[in-house]
Amino acid sequence: MTASRSRTPVVALLLLALLVAPVAPVLGAGTAYVSITDATVTPSSPAPGDTVTVDATVRNLASSDAGFSIDYVRLIDERGSVRGYAGDLGTLAPGSEMSVPLTVSFGSPGTYHLRVEAHGTTDTGAEKTVKYPVVVRVRERGPAVDVSAQNAVANAASAVDVTIANGLDSPVRNVRVTLEGEGVTVAQSQRVAATVAAGASETLTFDATAASAGTHNLTATVRYSTGDADRTTTHTVPVRFAPLRENVDLTTERVGDGSSLAVTVANLGNADLRNVTVRGTSDAATVTGATLQRVPAGESRRAVVNASGFSGEASVDVVATYDYGPDTRTGRATTEATVAANPGQVRLTGLSLERENGKLHITGSASNVGLGTVNSVVVSVLPGKGVQPAYPGKEYFVGTVPESDFVSFDVYASTTANATSVPLEVSYLSDGVRKSTTVEVPIDDARPASQPADTGGGGGGGWLVPALVGLIVVAGVGAAMYVGWTNYASEE
Repeated sequence: MTASRSRTPVVALLLLALLVAPVAPVLGAGTAYVSITDATVTPSSPAPGDTVTVDATVRNLASSDAGFSIDYVRLIDERGSVRGYAGDLGTLAPGSEMSVPLTVSFGSPGTYHLRVEAHGTTDTGAEKTVKYPVVVRVRERGPAVDVSAQNAVANAASAVDVTIANGLDSPVRNVRVTLEGEGVTVAQSQRVAATVAAGASETLTFDATAASAGTHNLTATVRYSTGDADRTTTHTVPVRFAPLRENVDLTTERVGDGSSLAVTVANLGNADLRNVTVRGTSDAATVTGATLQRVPAGESRRAVVNASGFSGEASVDVVATYDYGPDTRTGRATTEATVAANPGQVRLTGLSLERENGKLHITGSASNVGLGTVNSVVVSVLPGKGVQPAYPGKEYFVGTVPESDFVSFDVYASTTANATSVPLEVSYLSDGVRKSTTVEVPIDDARPASQPADTGGGGGGGWLVPALVGLIVVAGVGAAMYVGWTNYASEE
């Protein structure tokens, strides 16, 4: 009895072993050892807007004894949002792997923490999910973009500058800039710059026309190529368009011989003037026209018109016409002017100097070499180095000098030893305009009042020789009289 009881536990253990032994293979069948072994990011340093590819490798290890059917592989961001997805990818046999590309893009620079998830089922229908972390660093690697518009005006073509500043270490090429706006029409909305060198900038100017005054958003889209990719960046700015204001002023000035007019077109408004035409009309003269392609707002330009076929003076009506704002909007400005055919002009001629009682007496003629009468002609001695006006004639009022005529004058000046010339000023009115001219008269030309202007003699001596001869004669006569008187006295 004792022996049979002792064998009972052993038999029980053998039976248990027989029951358990076939269970282990059944539990191991259909197991898949799956993992994500790698996830590469291309490009490694993307810029905002770039398409980024995360290439995830899903592997079913060789130690697995079951296949793994991949339902999907997806890319999840920090907020749990799906940023990339691929599904129905097939089955991985033990010892095989699959590369699954997922694409994503980022609108702004920063560091983005993502994860790749692969989900599927084994041959036995067991679900399995594996994960892998991914970090993407997005950097601003393109040029900076700036949009500016100075003096933007509604209903007029306003200049908008888009500047591309390349802060990279290498140039950017094939730069294409597109400008768009809300309620704004842009002429030639796309412009191209072949290359912007490293550390350099390029400014492209657009003409933008806003349909109404107020603030409008302008967006510049810049597409460019770097050494490894084609990139795009955008920049939006609000621009205020002021109401259109027209204000043009004309002024004229006679130039040359007086028969030409310099017409200054001053744009006092806030819109550029285009296709500016300046012309003159006159009943007494023929006047040419002139054109100015553009007069920017706040600036002025000058054109010259010429008059011909008249004598004396002629009145001219000056008219400027132009386009501004939309092409259908035109403007007009007028003014009046006078032209003259070689107006009166005074020159001092026939100048001569004489010394009288320690003063210089200057005489000459005020000659009108123009074709118009001059009035209020005055000749004056000006103070100078060693020179002062002197009485009885510091200045001489000539009065009126007809065309191609002259009037004589005379004035006086006192001088010192260091004086070399006498400054004379002649002032007069020509066509109502006061003009003046200064002439330096050399003192070397001065002569004594008793001496003719041209002695024609040579050799010198002057009045000293006859004076000495006279003294000798008087001395001789005196000596003879003295000798005779002495002899007479001794005889007595």
